Amino acid sequence: MKLHILSVFYIFALILLLSYKAQAHRYIIDDEEEEGGEISLINDKEVTKMLKELKKYRSQDKQQKQINQLKQLARELQKQVVLLHNKLHECSSEEKERTEQEDTSANKTSIRHRRSIPNSAGTNGGATYIRWGRSTCPQGAELVYNGVGAGSHYTHSGGGSDYLCVPHDPEWGVTTDGFQSNSFLYGVEYEIQANNPFLTHNTPKLTTVHDQSPRCAVCRIPSRSSQVMIPAKMTCPASWTKEYDGYLMSSHNKHQKSQFVCVDKAPEVMDGGDGDQNGALFYIVEAQCGSLPCPSYLSGKEITCVVCSK
Repeated sequence: MKLHILSVFYIFALILLLSYKAQAHRYIIDDEEEEGGEISLINDKEVTKMLKELKKYRSQDKQQKQINQLKQLARELQKQVVLLHNKLHECSSEEKERTEQEDTSANKTSIRHRRSIPNSAGTNGGATYIRWGRSTCPQGAELVYNGVGAGSHYTHSGGGSDYLCVPHDPEWGVTTDGFQSNSFLYGVEYEIQANNPFLTHNTPKLTTVHDQSPRCAVCRIPSRSSQVMIPAKMTCPASWTKEYDGYLMSSHNKHQKSQFVCVDKAPEVMDGGDGDQNGALFYIVEAQCGSLPCPSYLSGKEITCVVCSK
């Protein structure tokens, strides 16, 4: 600003000086004509010098304007740098927060996996049971495998007392021919006397399942974690789900003790499993009134059963 004022001042002064020089020149000429004298107020070198000075100040003024423009540009650039820095900081904060959330989620997933906590109901839980007399599982249950009933011989005092559902395709390890251990596993047969409470729509070619080999299926309920077999019932308690119902069966009262099992009310039998082999045996269980409360339990009545889950 200062240089600009000075340049204006010098221009104004130069104009006055030139005007004054022209007027003085006329006076000199007039005086010379009248008196024959000679007077010099300012020469061309001085004027040239003054013009150079003026040009110098004008150049400095131009440079100053350029400097001011550069300073203004620098200030604008500084503002942009600040804005970019703030934006970068915000993006960095958002990225950090997102990473922390992902790490937290991954950590929770890892903890859930270590604790074996299922992500949804039944993913890692569930209950299993044997459906005696059938090769399939009820709706809502998945089949683990199916097979045939097996157990100890009805005359043997030793061996296992429970019934097993053995698969159709056994896998063998190291074996030795012959019998060495005196512990044996036999197939199961139905022993049905005059009473036959079972439905026959799964065995349409048979009038009775007597001496037939029962099928069995191991079932899993993925969405429920508990199961129970309830004797003397055909329905489940409130809030429980019925898997299947049928009749209670076990060994003969004069044979070796065994397990009570719930056999489906419409049983299936193994193809070619008929014949009086007499290994492990299934007899229908009947109530004995007296030791059981009467008249709720009636003597000679076949005991029902139901398998429930929750």
